[in-house]
Amino acid sequence: MATTHGYRNAESHDRLRRSARDLIEHGVPPRNHGGTLSVDALQLLYERASQPDSAADALKLLHELQTYQVELDLLYEQLQANELEIVEELTHYKSLYEQAPVSYLIVANDGEIIEGNQAAETLFGEGALPLTGKALSALLAPGQELAILTLLGRAAEDAPGTPMTASLPVELADHRPLIICARPAIAGDSILMVLSEFPPQTASF
Repeated sequence: MATTHGYRNAESHDRLRRSARDLIEHGVPPRNHGGTLSVDALQLLYERASQPDSAADALKLLHELQTYQVELDLLYEQLQANELEIVEELTHYKSLYEQAPVSYLIVANDGEIIEGNQAAETLFGEGALPLTGKALSALLAPGQELAILTLLGRAAEDAPGTPMTASLPVELADHRPLIICARPAIAGDSILMVLSEFPPQTASF
């Protein structure tokens, strides 16, 4: 495994070095994203290049430094592109979660709400107040703490990320019937929940 990883790193570095040399050969100047040489270093190179016995080594070193500079520029640009891609993907999935027509909750193993989407806030009538930090049982009809603890226990027994779900009928504070389906998150430190009124209300268009 380590040998394969080292081989891939070496292959990636060789590919980067070839790209850098191609850019230099085509006259593309370094963009200096990765830093610049100090005045002292440039002065030293100039002095060595001015002396016949060290000129060849100085020019070789300068070319090598230019190659490293372009490599750093290429790495910098790749990191920027990766960061932008991650941000766009995160924004996309956050939008799907927040604006989904189904009520979603992320609940700690003790029943405290970590996060809820807009549909969940509407379901509980908490549109003006955040759900975060509230106990799920506190948003239901009185006397259902045991039912929620049972649901959490059943969900926690499943392997994280399992497609199987634990479900339980409960009542909202206004006594509307509700079905909660739950399963553990992949990390195992929280419970993912989908909530729906039961029977579902018929929408009119």
